[in-house]
Amino acid sequence: MKLIKAEEIEFFYIFPEDDLVKEETTLINNPIMPENRVNLPMGRYTSKQLIETLQNGTDTRLAIFRINTQLPLPLKDGYDAYQTHSLFWTNKDINLKELDQKIKDDSYTDEDFRSAVIAHVQYAFCRHCHNKYIALVCDDVIYMYMYFPIALAKHISYQDYYYNKTGMIKIVRCPNCNEFIGLFVLRFFDKVEDGN
Repeated sequence: MKLIKAEEIEFFYIFPEDDLVKEETTLINNPIMPENRVNLPMGRYTSKQLIETLQNGTDTRLAIFRINTQLPLPLKDGYDAYQTHSLFWTNKDINLKELDQKIKDDSYTDEDFRSAVIAHVQYAFCRHCHNKYIALVCDDVIYMYMYFPIALAKHISYQDYYYNKTGMIKIVRCPNCNEFIGLFVLRFFDKVEDGN
């Protein structure tokens, strides 16, 4: 795992050979992380095999992002939390093994991450044929809570940044009926149940 900064956003890049559980545990025990606060791992939908698939993919890598979560009143300040997500490259020409090495050598650039969108694993339900799938979905919510440095905020709004990222996505349709599911689905994995 290595802390890197790409497109003005700092995050922990997970290499294919890294032990994700060990890395997440390290962050949970990091003094920056307040006690009794939540670390959100890949989620209850994600099997160990699926995590390894995302960690070793030809167009996916895992990453741990620091976000700021607003606390309910009367507490005034937000707190830092860590969330493990997948980076999905929309550019199919990317060679992630080469990128892994560039990150190890500190020779990567923002251009290496231009076509990467932040995604997470969740259930995706098709309201047309009523099938449910486990899917990799663009995480539109995390962009609202991420740390955007002032330098970036002066040049591009959060909304513009988000629209730029989602504009690169080729949305995948339901594998059964070929209708839009209503999410930015990047990839389907397993069918969970039939609607019939």
